[in-house]
Amino acid sequence: MLLDESPNPDLESGEELLFDLGAAIDDDHDLQAHTVLIGNIGLVLPKHEISELIERPSVCRLPNTLPWFDGVISVRGSMIPVFDLHELFAIERPAGKRRLVVVGQNETAAAFWVDDFPQLLVLRDEDGTTTEPPLPSLIREHARSFYLKHEQAWVEWEAKAFFTALGEKL
Repeated sequence: MLLDESPNPDLESGEELLFDLGAAIDDDHDLQAHTVLIGNIGLVLPKHEISELIERPSVCRLPNTLPWFDGVISVRGSMIPVFDLHELFAIERPAGKRRLVVVGQNETAAAFWVDDFPQLLVLRDEDGTTTEPPLPSLIREHARSFYLKHEQAWVEWEAKAFFTALGEKL
């Protein structure tokens, strides 16, 4: 798939792509997970939360906020905070179009920019590692487990607690 191609050509521009992350493969304890990249940081999206990919978001900037807080978007009537983790962690932004992922629903939802479309990975027990990859301390504080797959480290994290901590810094 090319960077600018939509995974579903039937969607009109501006429509959201929904995906349910609750699907786990019980056979052999494999985990089917959606993953995203923020620069070289691989994040496993929470499997028990609904996440959305917003293709063409309209972000409302708020004055006098920190540079890594981009503002808010409206998703089905809920105002969702938008965070720029590239800015927060001083990671170079990708050259192409970034995408916005919303994790959670209603008042517990948060959105953040990712480098590309989420990718579906099957993480096996043997992909797990106890070696902690180099991570910003704020992500490390909310990490549950680590995987190494396709020469990329992936972090399973507590997204809700992470974004709550970010909200407290505003």
